[in-house]
Amino acid sequence: MRKIIVIVVVFVGFCISFGEYSAYWSELHYPDELVDLLSSVSNGEVFTENLRTYDSPEAIFEMGRLYYARGLYRQALAFFNRTDCCGDLRLLYIGLCNIVLDNPDSAKIVLSKINEPSIRPWSSVAIAYITGNTPSVVDDYPYLRNFFIKESVSSANRKGFTLQFGAFADSSRAENLAQTLKDIGLSPYIVKVEIGGRTLFRVRAEHFDTKEKAQEAGSALGDQFIFMVVPEE
Repeated sequence: MRKIIVIVVVFVGFCISFGEYSAYWSELHYPDELVDLLSSVSNGEVFTENLRTYDSPEAIFEMGRLYYARGLYRQALAFFNRTDCCGDLRLLYIGLCNIVLDNPDSAKIVLSKINEPSIRPWSSVAIAYITGNTPSVVDDYPYLRNFFIKESVSSANRKGFTLQFGAFADSSRAENLAQTLKDIGLSPYIVKVEIGGRTLFRVRAEHFDTKEKAQEAGSALGDQFIFMVVPEE
């Protein structure tokens, strides 16, 4: 089961707060047209589709932040790895994604490269979380101690929920869909079942602790895929 840490949630709020001010993106030298889009208030799905039309490094970075804010960390990581925009801030997002996805070694390597003074305290906290230590930076930023709170787990082996995107009699169709899901950053898998003398290949992706979290993640994908939430077997 993934360990969701408070630092991830709080940092999302910290970054999203910039969304109220178009000057933030202008100071980063984003293209004017992209600044106008990011500053606009619109339906989430419409906003996502409009952002997809841009192929600039800045737009790809913002797509990563959008998926990160939705809690879709694999997709977010895929976008962050496709761009070189935004320097150490991008590295911090990559590190946090890897922490949530249980890749601590990869996270530590990336986070250790951060030198930007305004971001370094966050990376120090993230590295400390990985190593189980309390960083010295909390002496200067006491509120950072709150970010070491971990979500309690009643049972390490308990089952949760997953997203099912289809069931096919033809294994090649299932494999094609699984590849499509993988291309957008999900971790799909195929379950072979026998029902009424027929063999079906179910295409599923991801793990969620609750049905509500699974529904939210599936809805965040927009209209591109049809899915249903099912219990893990």
